[in-house]
Amino acid sequence: MHRYFQESPVKLPKPPKPPPVPKLPKPPKLPSDTSVNTKLIQRILKAFRFRYNAHARERARVLYIINQTLTDSLVVSKDDIRKLNEALTKKENQQFDSLMALLNQIAASHADEPAGSPTDTAGKKAVQEPDNPVPGTDLDALVDKMMPILQQKSEEQDAENTKAAHLNTVRSLYGRPPDQVDTLRMSDSLGARYLVRLSQKVNVMGIQPYWMEQDYTTYNFNALSTYSFLGYLVDGQTGHIQPAFQQDQVKSIPDAVSAGCNLQFLFLDKKSSNILALLKSKNAQAVFSDSLARLLAQQKADGVTIYFQALPDHQRTAFSNFIITLSGALKKANENFKINVVVPPYDPSYNYDLRALHSYVDLFVIDFTQAGGETAGPLAPLDGNPSKSLSGAISRYLQGDIPPSQVSLLLPYYGAVWKKGRDGNPDVFSRYVTYSDIRKQYPSDTVPIFDETTATFFIEVKDQYGTVKEEIWFDDGISMSMKYDFVLKNKLGGVALWTLGADNGTTDLSDALVDKFVVTDTLFLDTVSLYPPIPKNLTFWQRVKRELRIYAILFRDPCSVDISQYEGDTYFVYFTIGFFVLFLIAGAAYFYFVKTQGDDWKWRKKLLILLIALILLTVVSGFMALFLNKEMPFVGISSVPGECHSVPLTSVLAILGIGFVLGLLIMHFFLQPFLKDDDVP
Repeated sequence: MHRYFQESPVKLPKPPKPPPVPKLPKPPKLPSDTSVNTKLIQRILKAFRFRYNAHARERARVLYIINQTLTDSLVVSKDDIRKLNEALTKKENQQFDSLMALLNQIAASHADEPAGSPTDTAGKKAVQEPDNPVPGTDLDALVDKMMPILQQKSEEQDAENTKAAHLNTVRSLYGRPPDQVDTLRMSDSLGARYLVRLSQKVNVMGIQPYWMEQDYTTYNFNALSTYSFLGYLVDGQTGHIQPAFQQDQVKSIPDAVSAGCNLQFLFLDKKSSNILALLKSKNAQAVFSDSLARLLAQQKADGVTIYFQALPDHQRTAFSNFIITLSGALKKANENFKINVVVPPYDPSYNYDLRALHSYVDLFVIDFTQAGGETAGPLAPLDGNPSKSLSGAISRYLQGDIPPSQVSLLLPYYGAVWKKGRDGNPDVFSRYVTYSDIRKQYPSDTVPIFDETTATFFIEVKDQYGTVKEEIWFDDGISMSMKYDFVLKNKLGGVALWTLGADNGTTDLSDALVDKFVVTDTLFLDTVSLYPPIPKNLTFWQRVKRELRIYAILFRDPCSVDISQYEGDTYFVYFTIGFFVLFLIAGAAYFYFVKTQGDDWKWRKKLLILLIALILLTVVSGFMALFLNKEMPFVGISSVPGECHSVPLTSVLAILGIGFVLGLLIMHFFLQPFLKDDDVP
């Protein structure tokens, strides 16, 4: 089941604020000469220094680069300014890391200057004056180009702070029992009970191949809604299902299920001959369908994903019939069983009849894990080539009358290594490499190049002569977040990750997944009293004292008292009945003695006063019985939210006053006609 819960107005505690950014040491004082260069340096330093939200380490690094490049050597010619301006005009350089790289290039060019330059008396290189003054317009243009880059970095850091706060909130719920109930204090005596759980905005499927079972202890099951296990094979000739693993070696499935993930199985087939045999044999399809239904029921799974990676051409009708047959068999066994089908980003051979399949398929999972072509590039480009990009594929599928909620993206947790062609030869795909291996091979200070069109990073591997011999294209947490945003923006059904464990030893891919898709759901249960339950075996006076304390609260805020905390509704019913019975007895006695002894009976006036008092007490106790009645919330107190009417003490007194007036009216119109003038009390 997909873990969705009704959102309640109960608010979770705010996460702690991120620690303040440490202050950086002031940059070294600039020399007093070369005023033009000083103007440039000061403006650059000021721009960087006041970017309050920039990463402290990166700010320090940039300040160091600028100081070393433009302060120590102070060799800044108008050619340097012009080159920086020209470089920052290009879109690919309008990134914070690109700016750092450009400054590094200036530093490197000055570091390579020939020795023997004139020096001053202190032995340091003498300051070189620019050959011609640097135009102020060029300086202004340079700083104007740098400011948006710094602003972009500031906004990115704001987003990072928001992400960190969200991750802290989500992580605080890790390991929490799914049935743990909390109580939020709503008043001094009333609390709201609720459940807090983690859920996903969309279906997040993590694929676990059986050969990566050893890494399952590092998985963040809280980020997944579906755990898809790849470990069963189908014999196309017979339709029999066979496990490719030892049953006692698989321990990830129980852990995933206990964490709340739905369990599914994925059938991957890379052999065209085996697929073709299955599609041509009705008997094999029937055996496979029945065997799969039993397997799903036995393992308490809820669905299957069919991934025929080597589906032969011209099998459009046969494949559709196979999926329809499989759907019928599974739905017959359990109408809640799901079927997903992996499809390519671009289907030039029309092997997949989407209109025929969409009524039988729960999710079409678009595969962005396969490298192809003759030009080095990413596996899952956000934009660019319409036959390979996410945007192009989604546009085609949605035009085929497939609703967005029925489409999911299969995204890789590994990169593609390409050998660069020389002398006009095409690039050649070399191999796949896991994200964890990329991070191990290239440490954190390696600055990859970001391709803005595809929203993907790549690293250039150069030989000793500086020639690029390889390119490694991959996604990290930043680029994956952009693709997750694409999923949410287009309201797609979800994502599938190939494969879990490929990021072992790193956290940024998992953090991006949690940040974009995992939310906290609060399910309101009921309201409860914060007072302890009524103790048993209380004495009469203890019960009276406790009841009086509850009444003191009732007259201030009746809705803050739970109906289980008092017994007054029963007491006042008895009081009302008792006063009314006494009133009837006293009234009968009054009429009897007046009739037998006449109007001169000496106790006549006192008994009449008693009658008035009894009727007033009957009215007041009757009102209190109604007010405290637990079965009539529309006139008093209730534990059901929205039905309790909190009546303040002033209103209660007003109602009581009306009761007294009513009693007087009763006396005036019903009793006074029977009295003589001198008998009126």
